[in-house]
Amino acid sequence: MESVAHGSDALSILYVEDETEARDLLYSVLTMKYPAARLHLADNGQMGMELFKAHHPGIVITDINMPQMDGITMARDIKSLDPETIIIALTAHSDTKYLLNAIEIGINHYVLKPVDYGHLFSIIDKSRDMILLEQKVRRQGEHIRKLSQAIEQSPSAVVITDASGIIEYVNPKFTKLTGYTADEAIGQNPRILKSGTATPEQYQEVWQAIASGKEWSGEFLNHKKNGKTYWEAASISPILDELGTISHFVEVKEDITARMRAEQEIVSLNISLTTRTQELEAANKELDTFNSTISHDLRRPITAIHGFTQVLLDRCSGFDEEAKGYIAIIHKEIRRMEAMIRSLLKFSRLSRQEVEKEKVDLSEIASTIAMELQLMHPERQVTFTIAKDVCCHGDPVLLRVAMENLIGNAWKYSSKKESAAIEFGIVNNGAKPTYFVRDNGAGFDQKRVGRLFVAFQRLHAEHDFEGFGIGLATTQRIIQRHGGDIRANGEVGSGATFYFTLGG
Repeated sequence: MESVAHGSDALSILYVEDETEARDLLYSVLTMKYPAARLHLADNGQMGMELFKAHHPGIVITDINMPQMDGITMARDIKSLDPETIIIALTAHSDTKYLLNAIEIGINHYVLKPVDYGHLFSIIDKSRDMILLEQKVRRQGEHIRKLSQAIEQSPSAVVITDASGIIEYVNPKFTKLTGYTADEAIGQNPRILKSGTATPEQYQEVWQAIASGKEWSGEFLNHKKNGKTYWEAASISPILDELGTISHFVEVKEDITARMRAEQEIVSLNISLTTRTQELEAANKELDTFNSTISHDLRRPITAIHGFTQVLLDRCSGFDEEAKGYIAIIHKEIRRMEAMIRSLLKFSRLSRQEVEKEKVDLSEIASTIAMELQLMHPERQVTFTIAKDVCCHGDPVLLRVAMENLIGNAWKYSSKKESAAIEFGIVNNGAKPTYFVRDNGAGFDQKRVGRLFVAFQRLHAEHDFEGFGIGLATTQRIIQRHGGDIRANGEVGSGATFYFTLGG
């Protein structure tokens, strides 16, 4: 018939009555007595069932004798759907048959007509209190169920002990972590997990903290049922009863074995790194000493030999041509040794020089190097193709050396080409930009590419192309010190391309 909501209070009443005057009168009384209640009205049992299914009221007030569906039948159907519904039957009948049927289906209360409103309100009030209590119990039960599921399914091990420290509960994660079943752990003291590494004083400190009502957190090395040790991070908290007295303790444990092992490995690595650093510092000092020896002690006799051979060539005109040839070879080799020493010192210095980064215009550097080479060797016909506005972030001095080596290599190994071509550019492949230097010169066998960047390793005969094999090794060191890498592609007689990247 109708549903009237007067508020959002927990009290919800379905009133079913076929007599209009009686229904309107009781409805008015109910709205005045319970203004916040949700009231639903029906004039027969069938309509009452439809409203019940739609709104699920906690209290149903119904007449017994009604058309279409009587109150007894409706009450039976309602109880079959929700046995907890409180049904108050209003009847003028004293027929035993009705009363027996009402008792059989579980009608909760009976009020005879004419209705004693005080008696009816008393029943409704008690019913409302019962419904509220049941709702509270259900909410508490649901809350307890959620807490129980949370603890049971927790990824952390949970232990609950009584006030004296005897285990009363462990969750499945505890069993999985320690190997002890719930039956084996309950009734025991958590000391069953002791590995013997902690001192009695440490355990006493823990007990004093939690017994005074404080929370304690720390780490233990414990052992499992099978004797294997494991590290755990534990947090122990006291649980207080309504009087503020400690009734239980709850301990939450996390397996941190992997973390502790990682920390131990880091400590070991740091020790190794410190040792390695010390070794590198000692090696650098030895290298400085070696460089000093080369710079002074070794270059001095070389300079003397160079000078004396020059004197011999100038003064000893009586030497035959063969002797003069020998002296010329000595003179040439001494110059070659001096150049090699200078290259070695430069390689050592650049490999250790501090990297001071700023914006660097590689296109400008490449153009300057190309101009210098053309001025030094005007007889050569070389076509340079240099991409514009190629910039990066790096050390301008070191990158100048790297570009000199790469472009210088391209210049040298294309010297036997009538129409030599050298190109510098950039490839943006979506990751780091890749820079390249390409030539159409002698190239190299790709199978031997691994030797390109090794100091003093050469892929061509010295009588074909001069050099010591130190330039590309120096370039690789510079690129690596910028956080990049370098690679090369080549084909004999068809030139070579060197690709390199730089870090941020």
